[in-house]
Amino acid sequence: MRPAIAVLLILFSWPAYAGHVDISLLSARDTVQPGESFTAGLKFKLNDGWHVYWRNPGDAGMSPRLEWRLPTGWKASPMQWPAPMRLESPPLTNFGYNGAVILPFTLTAAPDTRPGTRVSLRAKAEWLECRETCLPGSAALTLRINVERTSRERADDAAAIAASLASVPRPDSGAIITAAHDGNNIRLRLKGLHPLAEFFPEEPGIFENTRSAVSVSPLETEIALNPAPGSKIPSRMEGVLIRPGFNPVLVSVPVSADGTEARFFLLAFAGGLLLNLMPCVFPVLTFKTLGLLNRKEQNTTRTRYEALAYAAGMVLSCEALALMLLTARRAGHTLGWGTQFQSPWLVAALAVLFFFAGLSLLGVFEFGARWMGTGSSLSAREGRIGAFFSGVFAMVAGAPCTAPFMGATLGWAVTRPAGETLAVFGALGLGAAAPYACLSSWPALIRLLPKPGAWMVLLKKLLALPMFASSLWLLWVLWQLLAVNPPPQNALWRQWSPEAVAQERAAGHTVFIDFTAAWCLSCQVNERTALASSEVRAALSRDGVRAFRADWTGRDKSIEAELSKYGRNGVPLYVVHPGGGPAVLLPELLTPGLVLDSLAQLKLKGENKP
Repeated sequence: MRPAIAVLLILFSWPAYAGHVDISLLSARDTVQPGESFTAGLKFKLNDGWHVYWRNPGDAGMSPRLEWRLPTGWKASPMQWPAPMRLESPPLTNFGYNGAVILPFTLTAAPDTRPGTRVSLRAKAEWLECRETCLPGSAALTLRINVERTSRERADDAAAIAASLASVPRPDSGAIITAAHDGNNIRLRLKGLHPLAEFFPEEPGIFENTRSAVSVSPLETEIALNPAPGSKIPSRMEGVLIRPGFNPVLVSVPVSADGTEARFFLLAFAGGLLLNLMPCVFPVLTFKTLGLLNRKEQNTTRTRYEALAYAAGMVLSCEALALMLLTARRAGHTLGWGTQFQSPWLVAALAVLFFFAGLSLLGVFEFGARWMGTGSSLSAREGRIGAFFSGVFAMVAGAPCTAPFMGATLGWAVTRPAGETLAVFGALGLGAAAPYACLSSWPALIRLLPKPGAWMVLLKKLLALPMFASSLWLLWVLWQLLAVNPPPQNALWRQWSPEAVAQERAAGHTVFIDFTAAWCLSCQVNERTALASSEVRAALSRDGVRAFRADWTGRDKSIEAELSKYGRNGVPLYVVHPGGGPAVLLPELLTPGLVLDSLAQLKLKGENKP
C-alpha cells in the first residue's frame, strides 16, 4: 500500500508543466541543409519571483535536464550555461536564473537527410522551479525543422539565442587570474579594481556558497572562498567569474600554496621597521641613538646587552598582546589591536608621561633620560632594565600607528593557530627593534653617525614638540572616551548599528561603513583627507547610498563582533555593501580616487540590475 501511495505522490508532484514557467525549444534556423550544424536553445520564461537553477544549483535545487530522442544521424551537443545570478533564501544560497533564460546548444542534421523533409526533434525536459516553495516540472517538447538545399534563418529566435550565447562565460587570456590557498581557504586574485566581482564554482559541494568577502587595492582584487565542511582544497579553481561591465570569464587555474605564513611574517617585520618612523615611536628611537652617541667609546658589550633588552621589551610586549588575543578568542571573546587605548586610565597615564617627557627634553629635569634608559650614570643592571622598559613603552604607545600597514596582517594572524599568531606578532616586535639593535651590535655603524655636539641639544628640544603634540592628542582621546553621549552625527554620517545597516540593505541601498576610533591615527588621517574631499562626500550623499560611522573609541562588543566577521581585529576598516551584493573591503589607507572608483562600480552594478 505504501509504495502505491509513494508512486501516486511522485506522479502528482511531477506535472507536465509546473504552472509558473513557459518552456519551449528555439532554433536559429527555419530551414537547414543536410549535415549542417546550427544553434538552438531551451527557453524558460518564468513568472515574477520564480527561478530555475544553473549547472551548479548551490546549496539546494536541481539544474534543468534535456533528454533527446533524435532521428538517426542527428546529433545534439550538451547545453551551455549563461552566467548565473546568486539567489539567496537564508540560510541557503543558490545559483540560477529568473525572468527569462535560454540555455543554448548545437544541433547537427543527419548528412543523409533528403531535402524537402520535415523533421521532428523530440526531447524531454525536467527542471525545478522555486519561489518560497519548489515544484518539479517536466515537459515533452518538439522542435520541427525543414531540411532544404539552402538554409534560412529564423530571425527573432536567432537573435535571442545569440544574446544568450554572448552571456556564456568564455576563457579570457587578458584577465590575469591566480588562485592560492593558505591551508584554510582559497584566495582568487585578479588584476585591477573589481569590487563587485563574484565567483561561482563549477562543481557543487566544494565551497560555501555564501557571498565571499572581496578586498580591493589599487592594483588587485581578492575574493576569499571558504571550502565547504568536509571538502578538500581542490587542485584547480574552476568556475565563472562575473565582473560588472565585463564579459563573464570561465576560470580554470591551478591552486598553489601561496606561502601566506612567510608573506605575513615578512609584512609584520617590515611593519615593525616602519613603526620606527611613526610619531609614536620615533622619539624613543632617537633617545636611544643619542645615548649611543654619548658613549660610543665605551664598552660595546654593555651596549649590545642593552640593545637585546630593548628588543626583548618590544618582542615580549607583542607576544603578551598576542597571548591576550588568543586567550580572549579561546574564551569566545574578541580583543582588538589597539584596544588598550579604550582604557581611560591608560590614556591618561600616557598623556601625563608624554607631557613630562617633553619637559625632560627641554631640560627641565632628567625624567625622560632615566625612563628611556639612555642615562650613562645607570649601572649595567639598571641600564638593561631601563632599556627593556623603554622597549615596552615604545610598543605600547606605538600600537595605534601600526594600522596603516598591519591591519590585515594582524587580523589574519589572530585567526591562525597559536604558533603562527605568536610568530607574526614576534616578527612585528623584531622589526621594530631591528634599527637600534643593528646600531648597537655593529660599532662601525655608530661611527657613521654625526659626532656629538650642540646639534644634539637642539634636536632634543625639537623632539619635545611631538611629545607635547602626542600628549594633546591623548587628552583629546580621553575626552572622547569620557564623553557621555556619542559624537554627533552630521547629515552625511549616520550612527552605525547592525539593525540600521540591515534595514538600509533590505531597502536596496548601498551602504558605506567607516569603522574608526579617536585613538587611531590613520583613521583620523583618512577622515580628514579622502573621506572629507568634496567629491567623496558628494558620492556618499547621492540617492541610494547610506554612510555609517562605527566609533570604536570606547569598548563596543557589537563593533568587535562585526570586525571579527570580516577577519579583522582592529581599525580602520572600510566596508561597502552594495544593494544585494557581496561586501567589499577597502584598504586601510584611502585615497579619494579609490573610494570614488569603488562607488562608481557599485553604481554601474545598480544600473545593470534587472
